[in-house]
Amino acid sequence: AGQQLPLDGGQATAALSFNPATDPFGEVDTYKLLQQADIEGQWSKDDGRNATEKMLELLKFGSVLHVDVKLVGYDGDGNYGLKVDEADFLRYFETVLEEHEKEAMVLNHKDGSSHRLPLNRKFFFRVLKARKSLSDAVNERIRSLLIESRRKQNAKVEEGVDDSGSGGLIVPYTVVDDLIRKDYMESEMTQTHTIYLLNPKRVMLSEVEGSGAAKKGEPDGQKPVFKEGGEDEKAEEKEDVALKYWYNTVGKDAPIKGFSSCGTTMWAGVERYMWIDLTAGPISYGPHTSGDGLVSEFSVPHLDNFQVYGIQDHSAGSHPYSFVQEYLAEVVAIVGKTCDTLIEPSLHHFPVPLVKNLKLHLVHITNDPHVRTKHADAYGYIDGIPPCEPWDTIKRELGDKGRRITMQGQTLSYNRSVVQLNDCKFCLAAYAAAMRSHTSTVLRGTLKTQVHEYLDSKELHKQLLTFLNKGQLGFARDMGITGWRSGAYDEEVSYMDEWTVPVFVFDLQDENLILLDRFNQATSFPEMVVAVQTNSVAAAVDFQCTDEMVTMNPSDASRATLAALLQTVWGVAPTHEHFSGKSNKTEISYLWSTSRTPFGPFSPSTKLTFAIIDAAKRNMVYSALNASIAQVSKVMEQYAKFGKHIEQVLLPGEHLHFVRRWNVLKFKTSRTGTYLSLLNFNTALFYARSMRHDVKAIQNAVLRAGQFVHSYVGCLHDEKPSILSFLVYLFAGSSLVIMAYVLVHSLLARRRAHQFKKKL
Repeated sequence: AGQQLPLDGGQATAALSFNPATDPFGEVDTYKLLQQADIEGQWSKDDGRNATEKMLELLKFGSVLHVDVKLVGYDGDGNYGLKVDEADFLRYFETVLEEHEKEAMVLNHKDGSSHRLPLNRKFFFRVLKARKSLSDAVNERIRSLLIESRRKQNAKVEEGVDDSGSGGLIVPYTVVDDLIRKDYMESEMTQTHTIYLLNPKRVMLSEVEGSGAAKKGEPDGQKPVFKEGGEDEKAEEKEDVALKYWYNTVGKDAPIKGFSSCGTTMWAGVERYMWIDLTAGPISYGPHTSGDGLVSEFSVPHLDNFQVYGIQDHSAGSHPYSFVQEYLAEVVAIVGKTCDTLIEPSLHHFPVPLVKNLKLHLVHITNDPHVRTKHADAYGYIDGIPPCEPWDTIKRELGDKGRRITMQGQTLSYNRSVVQLNDCKFCLAAYAAAMRSHTSTVLRGTLKTQVHEYLDSKELHKQLLTFLNKGQLGFARDMGITGWRSGAYDEEVSYMDEWTVPVFVFDLQDENLILLDRFNQATSFPEMVVAVQTNSVAAAVDFQCTDEMVTMNPSDASRATLAALLQTVWGVAPTHEHFSGKSNKTEISYLWSTSRTPFGPFSPSTKLTFAIIDAAKRNMVYSALNASIAQVSKVMEQYAKFGKHIEQVLLPGEHLHFVRRWNVLKFKTSRTGTYLSLLNFNTALFYARSMRHDVKAIQNAVLRAGQFVHSYVGCLHDEKPSILSFLVYLFAGSSLVIMAYVLVHSLLARRRAHQFKKKL
């Protein structure tokens, strides 16, 4: 829910006026509820700055995001006995992240607008050492499971069964996540984002074989990272290798049927914590044939890549400074990417409207001959309803009445209808118009030509939207979408009283693979979501994980539909996309795409982590805040083109009212930033929405002042002539005199010549 702050100083008397609990959307003008004594006192103070300076201050809006970085296994009790001092490590954050993105970014901007928003952000990092008990528990759990897994694997090999796969041992993420979550929940600041950096000890192969390879001075069989030794010692190390492992999903996050799961070395919790195991892996995944965002073996720093032997004699906890410095710098870079991806991601689009009454309506279109068109009642109930996994997933993850993702005072309702495709002529028309085919040549013994059918998502969206907006066709009524209103959605608004978002799921019984735009199961559009699923067998996609092709389940579009809905309604950007202000383009990185996320092809999870929930709520606050800032910016600049400040045109009485309103506006802006920093999005939204009353009052004051401002046309003259202007006038006058003299002289000469001819 976030933290609450008391009002400061004399503003405490206004506590009842600024009350988000009774007015979550800021519908009441709180200025009118202030006591007269307070208005004439603290709210009447003028700082003496002009309108331009006031506006610049408002445009400097920012929030501070507090991030705790907890070190687990960096006190000599982890891999290679590495020791890292908190103060020394903190210096790397100040250096490496000095040029980090400082503005909120938008992936898909409208023509004429910017990817940047006038909403600044700043990360405040704090480096802490985790309790030794946590490090010991992580080490012991990983060690025990790896030894057990390796022994089971060896037993199967002896039986002639080899299921080692790509060579890495699989560790259920819950083995570590249970410990990390418990530590986070017991911490003092549960409203702070916490990144756990894990450095557990390696588990050596000799430990599995029971040789007890631990040598004297080398606890747990680990050799120091920097130690001088002879050839025999190096040869011995080659024989004794560390077990390679990574994490995989289990339980509720287990892979769905037909979906291949990619291993991971990092995980994000439902609460505001995430962890990265820097000993696990390395693991590579990303595009297979072409594309950006590949995560290679060197994308995540490993101490194995920073080993140096034979330089000098070092103990287990001592390392050459230059190599440790390089390692820590890369670790900080990973933390920076994590902040961009999970803690403060880009917006998918802007603005993201706050909807007081949001309605999600599933239109389940199927060609199953046993299904007939049915509409649910007002409560979303249909007798004999066929199952629809994408819809069940959406309701489960968003929660009853959307409680997990809605803001205070906001309502979310679900409704649905089932439509028989063959009985719906408009559905068939839209489907047929969007059908496309793609021809490709493949090598299967010999070269063969294949034809693949797919749906053009843009054409399908265009057809459906056209049918919905033509009320006389009755398409919305036939679909059961009672709340649809033509043109109700406006891409420029930051608030709507009601909005019905249709989710069209084409559930086809065909065994052929049919996707949207050849690659997608669902697509997000401003007014709706369109998805398709068929009874096709598992299909390979152009992505790889540990050199194995990634597969998807064409018969279940749950993840893709949920992801598209998050984009449409809440403006949540895909986990692998981030707009970079430095390169001025969208950057792709699948670093966190193997963790809990409905986006991308690597994770089978549909769970919504803190990153998605916070992004959805933050986007609505940003939209409300930006709307007020943009409006007041236009008002303040209204007289700039005439070379005047607002203070110069306001009457004395209006000026005092302007100052009071401006102080209240500035206070609300400050409070919005404060509560955003505290992750209290409900209170932040209240202050951001409440600002519009003060903006309107300022606008009215400026308009009234404009009644006494008139424009006129005058001649430009210099009251104090300069020497230069005198010389210019003198030169111009002399030129005119000379030209007149020449003209008169030529006329007289002609006249004399004419008279002389007459005399002759």
